[in-house]
Amino acid sequence: MNPSALPPALLPDTFLLLRYLLIAALLLYLPFLGIIIAGSAASLVLNFFGRENRDDRSLRLSREWIEAVTVNRWVLLLLGLLPYPAIAYTCQRLLGGRASLPAIAWLIPFGALLAGCLLLSLYRSGIRQTTELPAASFGAGTAGLLAMISAAFLSFLLLGTLVNPAKLPLVRSNLVFILSWHSLVEFLLFLALSFGLAGGIALRFLGRSKAGEAGGGPDYEARVRTTGTSFALAGALAVPPLVVFYLITLPVTGLSKVVFAMAATVPILALAVFALLYLLPGKEEGRPGDRVSALFVLMFLAVILCYQTAVANAFQGLSAPPGPLAAETVSKEGKGMVKPAAGEDAALEKGKKVYDTVCSVCHRFDVKIVGPPYNDVVPKYKGNVEKLKAFIRNPVKVNPSFPAMPKPAIKEDEIDAVARYLLFTAKGGK
Repeated sequence: MNPSALPPALLPDTFLLLRYLLIAALLLYLPFLGIIIAGSAASLVLNFFGRENRDDRSLRLSREWIEAVTVNRWVLLLLGLLPYPAIAYTCQRLLGGRASLPAIAWLIPFGALLAGCLLLSLYRSGIRQTTELPAASFGAGTAGLLAMISAAFLSFLLLGTLVNPAKLPLVRSNLVFILSWHSLVEFLLFLALSFGLAGGIALRFLGRSKAGEAGGGPDYEARVRTTGTSFALAGALAVPPLVVFYLITLPVTGLSKVVFAMAATVPILALAVFALLYLLPGKEEGRPGDRVSALFVLMFLAVILCYQTAVANAFQGLSAPPGPLAAETVSKEGKGMVKPAAGEDAALEKGKKVYDTVCSVCHRFDVKIVGPPYNDVVPKYKGNVEKLKAFIRNPVKVNPSFPAMPKPAIKEDEIDAVARYLLFTAKGGK
């Protein structure tokens, strides 16, 4: 991540600390959540077909895989749940108090995470006792997997708000607007990296059976190598096109040369995995799991740093993060203005609150962010409050250099108040 991507006013120690905290939390949360999802999916599929075909090797691999990715119940709960509150807290602070997302948006994924961890714990306990799982244990594992996938997808939708702050007013008014193609591509990229990492773990930790054990022996070790290699290769081959779609769907405000450079390292690392497993397989008895796992962890790191840089780019030009600091900035901008006439104080104060909560996400008076500076556009209304209110009420795309302004979710009296505040505050507005 490039700290210089944000202007100096956005680089207090606390703000930098929040960004580094988000990197650390994501680096702990995403790979671990990914291997749980991929390992659980592999275990469930192997268990189902192993029982159908009476294949002891598949049943043994199913048990070993879920044990390897979940470690034990307490590790699953701690590493599966603890990073999430740090991510939610950091994102809310970065978005800023009144501009942040509603708490329910963060609580739903956390509830899905908790349910997923508990259900997968039940599945793990059941498969350790017997590979002939009863329907209830298999159902618990399936429900747990679906809960974890749902939690991951919702988390990516929430994280996507940081790379597209222009959508925040729409998202706060209706959470359905949180859906985006970029978040979907990010989630698919996460799944590809997860299945590749799960394959590396299988190559590293599984298949160390002893002769005479049920489902063990050389045939079992060959099955593990084949399955792990297939997972890793599938993940490596899916990564390059997904990285291209990642860049295509990234909002233009998040793009930069640094983002392109970081994104380019991911396909290179994926190519290294492909070369390691297919072009340079080495000796049959060799175990490339360590190197494969390390390469996929590096890919996770590159994607997280790329995301963080895109977030910094999206907020580039902000004189303060949206929310409480935005109000502070507006106060500084307003110093030296002509005092309002008697009776206008209440309306202007109300308009300022609307500006702080809604407008400041995309606009400032003297700098370009997502939308143009108010000091450039408000004077064009020549003090005509009704004309400005009509535009705020039903905005249309005017300047092709800027994205279309979303219709703000504010009431008529708030439209009137913020229009008067903008005309009063902007240079040349009156």
